[in-house]
Amino acid sequence: MQTAPASRPATHRGAFPGQGLPVFLRIGLRELRGGLKGFRIFLACLALGVAAIAAVGSVASAISRGIEAEGQILLGGDVDLRLSYRAATAREIDHLTQTGTVSVSHELRAIAKNPANDARTLVELKAVDGNYPLYGAITLRDGTAIARALGQRDGYWGAVIEAPLAERLSAQPGDLLQIGELQYRLTDIIAREPDRLAGGMALGPRVMISGDSLDATGLVQPGSLIWRHYRVKLADGVSLPDWIADLKARFPDAEWRLRTRDNGAPGVRQFVERMSLFLTLVGLTALIVGGVGVGNAVRGYLERQRDTIATLKCLGATGGTIFRIYLTQILILAFFGVCIGLAIGAGAPLLLETLLADRVPIPTRFMLYPQPLVEAAAFGLITALSFAVWPLARAREISPAGLFRALVAPERHLPRLPYRSEEHTSEL
Repeated sequence: MQTAPASRPATHRGAFPGQGLPVFLRIGLRELRGGLKGFRIFLACLALGVAAIAAVGSVASAISRGIEAEGQILLGGDVDLRLSYRAATAREIDHLTQTGTVSVSHELRAIAKNPANDARTLVELKAVDGNYPLYGAITLRDGTAIARALGQRDGYWGAVIEAPLAERLSAQPGDLLQIGELQYRLTDIIAREPDRLAGGMALGPRVMISGDSLDATGLVQPGSLIWRHYRVKLADGVSLPDWIADLKARFPDAEWRLRTRDNGAPGVRQFVERMSLFLTLVGLTALIVGGVGVGNAVRGYLERQRDTIATLKCLGATGGTIFRIYLTQILILAFFGVCIGLAIGAGAPLLLETLLADRVPIPTRFMLYPQPLVEAAAFGLITALSFAVWPLARAREISPAGLFRALVAPERHLPRLPYRSEEHTSEL
């Protein structure tokens, strides 16, 4: 006698795929299939706040990475030794030249005058030698080599200036320019100076001349405020930390200000860090303000779910189960909102690079930086959770009878104390 094969249990064709999940998670996911009605503001508030924080952090990271990558160009060497009021001694110069290539430049403030129209203005004067620049290249508008542009011809030394100074003095290449007691022939206009950002605050436009002509200007006098920069390009194989340690041991009383390629533009870095902090605080403020919208969206959603919550409690669902059901939904929606914000925040710097790549004088390295994105995501999720816990806790604590009665006579009450404290351990 043949035995009929055991019949397989019938499977509902439309069964929810996550049958092995916990009950609260299955119910929460099923309710989400009803759509995002009422949560558009929720998603928008989170996305905008997270996008602002992510974009600010990504731009700051791109600038910091650019400064680190081009530290030698921004500084003008591997090491910059600055002296004021005195020049380096022959012994000091001899030691520097033995360990690498040295470029000497003198920076001071002076008055530049156009003898043709008597126009004059304050300028940042920079006298350089033949080794300048050690890294990078100075770009002149007409493509003239810097050594040729600053050389002496027909009895006049050459000078190059920035475009704003040419407009102020109404000067063109070929005109004379008087600095101190010496007249220079204006040979070209500076398009890009590689180490301009390392100079700090400037009170006027740049004028660049040959260091061999500086003494003839009469500007070098006892007590004159002149910053003498001795930039060193170290030889191959020389360790920068060991070189610095040896320098300090040899010249403990030199009193020069030492900067290395690791921090080529400290002023720019500090400005970027402070601006990043300020804009991050602005983004956090916007995120917190958006948190009010998050709380209102959650509160409105739970008001519409009163019948469902009451029914679940009548069927035996505990307060913890109710809390976990709707907390799951809020966290899933918050995750999507944060992802939208991260996509916008990560793409904004790349768009900025496309639009302003040639107009930003600061070196940048635009790419995806995980740290600001992780920080923005954490801020977004914490904000969503913080503003959602209160209405979720209130829904958890209302009895089934109170839920039905609230349809005609709403009651106001506070959630349990653990939900009102900063640190709580709920039965999630």
